[in-house]
Amino acid sequence: MALTAYRQNAGTIRSSQAAAAQQTYLDLMGAVLDAQGVVGAKISRLAAEFQELNFRLTGMTGGDPNQVIADINTDVAELKRLCGST
Repeated sequence: MALTAYRQNAGTIRSSQAAAAQQTYLDLMGAVLDAQGVVGAKISRLAAEFQELNFRLTGMTGGDPNQVIADINTDVAELKRLCGST
């Protein structure tokens, strides 16, 4: 899954985190095409959050990347619940 790949590839350097966030955004945008209903909406929201994370990590927009990461973690937990995963 794209989220697992992000966690494996992000590392600790801001530029690698930004690149991983951008790739996850692209992967999720592809996944949303196959999703429906609330699951599709949640994947779309996650994609937007990873895009925002990339923007913050690269300095394109201001703000604390940790705020976006907190939102991502909340939405990942919700997506897992929706999909019946633990």
